[in-house]
Amino acid sequence: GQWAIAIGSPFGFENSVTAGVVSAVNRPLPPDESGSSYVSFIQTDAAVNPGNSGGPLFNLDGQVIGINSQIYSRTGGYMGMSFAIPIDVALNVKDQLLKNGKVARSRIGVAVQDMSQPLSQSFGMATPHGALVSAVEPQSPGERAGLKPGDIITAVNGHTIDHSADLPVAISQLSPGTEAQLG
Repeated sequence: GQWAIAIGSPFGFENSVTAGVVSAVNRPLPPDESGSSYVSFIQTDAAVNPGNSGGPLFNLDGQVIGINSQIYSRTGGYMGMSFAIPIDVALNVKDQLLKNGKVARSRIGVAVQDMSQPLSQSFGMATPHGALVSAVEPQSPGERAGLKPGDIITAVNGHTIDHSADLPVAISQLSPGTEAQLG
């Protein structure tokens, strides 16, 4: 519900400004070609069109809260939904590029799915939350840690995992080789 402002040059119209409201934070999008989704986006209805993706998304205090990245469209033009990379993710990428010249992301080698109400009840949970492990890659960090299909990951280093899409985002923010405490 917070206001957001996008600036850029959509379709070559320089210095354009659009405004809208934030519909969601931590919005997962479908996984990429590798089957991974390392970023949960800020969803807004501020108009983003070709030419102002890559521009900043501001809050009303003038703080950059994200980088406009994608739209959901059947026509190639704005249809009411745009997505921005959260600024903390962008700053993490910047810091890694400056320090190492590349971005490295951790992974634990598990496939996960959301917990539904019926699934959570079958596991004796009062409310559905967490990431249900559906598969573990052989010789992966997850297998070495003892994860098995049927495990439910509810936290990473004390940070709550409410949905399956939260897990790869949380893990990817850790440096490769870092130990993590899973709940």
